[in-house]
Amino acid sequence: MEFLKKENLSKFIINNRVLFIIASLLVVVILGKGVTNVTFNPDMERFFPTDHFATSLSNEIDDTFIRTDNIVIAINAKKDSIFSKRTLSLIENLTEKSWTVPYSIRVDSLTNYSYVRSVGDDLLVEPFIENALSLEDSFIAEREKIVEGEEIIYGSLISKDKKTTVISIVVDPPNPDANLKLIDTVDFILAYLDEAKTNHPELDIRMLGTPYQEYISPKMVLAEMPIIMPSMLILILVSVFFLLRSVFAVIATVLVIFLSLISTFGSVGYIGNPLNQMVITIPILIITLALADCVHLFSIFFQQRIKGYSSKESMLRSLELNLQPLFLTTLTTCIGFLSFNVLDVPPLRDLGNFVSIGIAMAFIFTIFFAAPLFSFFDIKSPKSVNQQVNLSRRIAKFSLRNSKTLLWSVPLVSLLLISLIPLNVLDENPTQMYDEGFTSFSADTLWLDEMLGVTFPVSFKADSKNGSVSEPEFLNKVDNFTKWLETQDEVNHVTSLAHTMKNLNKSMNGDDPKWKKIPDSEELSSQYLFFYEMSLPMGLDLNSSISQDRSSTKISANLDDMSGKEFLEFDKEIRAHLERNDLSEIISPAAGFRVVFSHISSVIVNSLFYGVFFGLFLITLILGLFFRSIPFGILSAFPNVLPIGAAFGIWALYDGQVGFMVAVGMGSTLGIIVDFTVHLLSKYDLARREMGQTPEEAVVFAFESVGFALIVMTIVISLGFLVLNLVNFMPLHDFARFSTISFVMALFIDFLLFPNLLVRYDKRKF
Repeated sequence: MEFLKKENLSKFIINNRVLFIIASLLVVVILGKGVTNVTFNPDMERFFPTDHFATSLSNEIDDTFIRTDNIVIAINAKKDSIFSKRTLSLIENLTEKSWTVPYSIRVDSLTNYSYVRSVGDDLLVEPFIENALSLEDSFIAEREKIVEGEEIIYGSLISKDKKTTVISIVVDPPNPDANLKLIDTVDFILAYLDEAKTNHPELDIRMLGTPYQEYISPKMVLAEMPIIMPSMLILILVSVFFLLRSVFAVIATVLVIFLSLISTFGSVGYIGNPLNQMVITIPILIITLALADCVHLFSIFFQQRIKGYSSKESMLRSLELNLQPLFLTTLTTCIGFLSFNVLDVPPLRDLGNFVSIGIAMAFIFTIFFAAPLFSFFDIKSPKSVNQQVNLSRRIAKFSLRNSKTLLWSVPLVSLLLISLIPLNVLDENPTQMYDEGFTSFSADTLWLDEMLGVTFPVSFKADSKNGSVSEPEFLNKVDNFTKWLETQDEVNHVTSLAHTMKNLNKSMNGDDPKWKKIPDSEELSSQYLFFYEMSLPMGLDLNSSISQDRSSTKISANLDDMSGKEFLEFDKEIRAHLERNDLSEIISPAAGFRVVFSHISSVIVNSLFYGVFFGLFLITLILGLFFRSIPFGILSAFPNVLPIGAAFGIWALYDGQVGFMVAVGMGSTLGIIVDFTVHLLSKYDLARREMGQTPEEAVVFAFESVGFALIVMTIVISLGFLVLNLVNFMPLHDFARFSTISFVMALFIDFLLFPNLLVRYDKRKF
């Protein structure tokens, strides 16, 4: 145990510095080999909370019926109706090409829609438009009129002003390497769409859909990383040099950062979990924490050099003073990020675990590589060190001099800001996550919603109690629910088996409108479905809406594009209607991609709340045990909690919308904010316990030792995080801004409140 004392361990590291430098490089080489195994998975469904009812229901519907992941080709006739030979021919041509798309399993369009009509006593099912260029104008005009009565597609595949239509391509690339196969799929579609856009300048042709969103994500990351990472590094390193005025400190920081990043991503490769859209946050968090370690190491080092000690002696003294707090901050920061494991969202659990690995690597390479390596060099102390110490001393004395005022005013302001937290709204819209700097996907989604309103699809599963979807009582209940949905202001279009069955009944009775009702006989309904399905072309069967065992059917609805909060309010109305009409045992709640994302912010915030609370409890306990003072641990909770609470209050005034990345910011900033507290507390405790200073003297010593380093950390980390505003993945903007607010608040609270709490309640005698 004697060896583990910081003085002995520090001497051991410096006396065996060559050995530790070589060992550190070997670790990098071994772990670095894993980088080649790193994979990227942009599947947005990986963000679904795994055990949430909305996820389970969505998966159940996808497993029962054909998956609803579809690529949408939207075509808008800028001036006229799409019912022209040239436009219809293009739609027909694109529909045919879409069937040849790799891994496409279903294509629906205006032209291949199965139009049902009666010819004598026969049921005729035919494509709505076929061989458009050879059709008579009168036939096209007739079909343009007929489409208004086809409720299955009118307002869904074609807009009610008849200027916009969509081609839906359901794709299902098989594993393994489904994401790579998706790239081939989208590239294939883009190729023939480019040709169509060139040949038809009179049309507005765009591509949307979740698979296309997943195609964009890795391309965006690859395009941004070469810009964002160098920009952040340059900004951080210039800031470090400007504040510390040392080229050696900058070089050491660069080396620790690169070794930490290589080792972290190599470890990720060995673990095997794929990266996702938030991959860019991993290096940024690691860079900032590696920077913090190096700033503290060199800050004390320069203070010793200016006293006349050699580089080796100064580094030894810096290790003695920093080994304990750096280890403690590494431990507590890891706990903060490991709290992400309470989340039910795998990509966010991975984020927390991967950053924790990076934090550990940054500590290892700071202590066992940078410190030994730079102890060899005769590094001069910058002339500004005394000025930095004097600035920190003045801040400490200002805080102590105004202790009575600060002890009530800082908590009061913090509590006032915390009281604003209820003004925040938990909300998320997965279609509006991209800036137009890289892709027009978000703008195109809003455009299509305005033109046609098909960007918020939801599905309901209806189960027949007697095991047959042809049973009249069941069909009537489905029909009643369908009619109710159609009357809701939030609903643009509804499709159900009831529509199909009523249309079939009408067609089998000479297209007489009075027969547009549910058949009275289960046997008759079954016959209609049998004849209809036998007449459908290959690939357009009823498996998209009826289960294979014919016991359940899917009701599909397109809603207005709305926020997650707005949907959850509408969802309450749907559930209430199902309960009131005894339909909840038959018809499920709404499900789908957008439905799950409507729940995701509240799931993440609630989970992280418990994760942060548990992490804070552990951190408080560890600090209390480490400093052998439970009151110290309790006091440290104030500067750790108040900044995050106050940041949420400021966020309510600044923005007010809390998405899942703001919630992630709550968890990630806890780990970093704890660093501020630990460094101040460790130097304060050192002065009290080993130097025999009074509480006031210990505060001044703590500020002289680490005060300027904390200012440097706050400025540089904030600038580094704000670089994220350059990325095109919009949730990262919120993450960066919320985190920056938290860091600044933490610095103020640590400087103005925490020292006075220590002085007021530290009654220890040595």
